[in-house]
Amino acid sequence: LGFDYVDLFLIHWPLPTLYDGDYVSTWRVLEEFKADGRTRSIGVSNFQVAHLERLAVETETVPAVNQIELHPYFQNREVRAYDEEHGIATEAWSPIAQGEVLDDSEIGEIAGRVGRTPAQVVLRWHVERGNIVFPKSTTPERIRENFEIFDFELEDSDLERIDELDRGEGGRKGPHPDQFDYAG
Repeated sequence: LGFDYVDLFLIHWPLPTLYDGDYVSTWRVLEEFKADGRTRSIGVSNFQVAHLERLAVETETVPAVNQIELHPYFQNREVRAYDEEHGIATEAWSPIAQGEVLDDSEIGEIAGRVGRTPAQVVLRWHVERGNIVFPKSTTPERIRENFEIFDFELEDSDLERIDELDRGEGGRKGPHPDQFDYAG
């Protein structure tokens, strides 16, 4: 790539059903990359509490970030709480549930009252809840819109209303990390 290092290197899935469940050896390689300067930070994606606890017991480095599915319909609260307690930044993938939450009447009502789009309200909810978000879009107008979330705040009651949209596992859009194995 022409770079001396990368800023952040992630294990994308723990894949506990493959390789005899050995994601720890992969993590140790990332620790080596960090130690020798090939990466500044190392993290994980789609790791559940049990996966993180195993890393804590068997390795030396706490992940800098855990990128997890996270949106109003699937708030992944147990993982977020673990991350916060252990100083792991939580990054949301699918922050608007592949667009599904944009038609939610609660979010629409809040958006109308604050004069923003539903996407802006959801992205602002993430920011106010302490989540890192990288919304994906190829549309220039939506990209601009995604940046325009830092000049307003949601009321506590708005945050609570969005929090109440959590459907637990029923809101998950992607595969559960304990079953995902790339083979489908």
